[in-house]
Amino acid sequence: MSLDVKRAKRGDKDAFCNLIRINKISMYRVAKSILSKEEDVEDAVSEAILKAYKNIKSLKDESFFKTWLIRIVINESNTLYKKRSREISVENEHFVNLQVNDKYKDVTLYNAINALDDDLRTTTILFYFEDMKYKDIAKVLDIKEGTVKSRLSRAKEKLYNILKEELHG
Repeated sequence: MSLDVKRAKRGDKDAFCNLIRINKISMYRVAKSILSKEEDVEDAVSEAILKAYKNIKSLKDESFFKTWLIRIVINESNTLYKKRSREISVENEHFVNLQVNDKYKDVTLYNAINALDDDLRTTTILFYFEDMKYKDIAKVLDIKEGTVKSRLSRAKEKLYNILKEELHG
């Protein structure tokens, strides 16, 4: 991958496309951990790819390409999330007082992860689904390694409680 990064930095479009192909699932998962609508996920990933392409020459260490790319995806996802949270959807106003009693809801680990707060969810996805190390997560999220460890600990505890509640009532 490092060779592709060097080639992409020199302007090789095929090398850049190959890097995106290798990392597309990771990019999607990270964006999906922040955004709920599929269109927003696609927009965030597309914007991240465009920014990465325009700025790849600024990447100092080729070995950190994935970390650098994921940071761009997180930034784009957060920007879009903030923009969407400021928008008021007229359709949602019709459903404010509507409650559905769904006793048979199929709760999977995925749904439980989505129930976590944003910071815990993103950290969990990066660690368990992207196999990133504590130091890499800390770098991507611009937090201390100790914060990564405590977030993962809190996330595991919350996931345990969510799943226990759903499975045992």
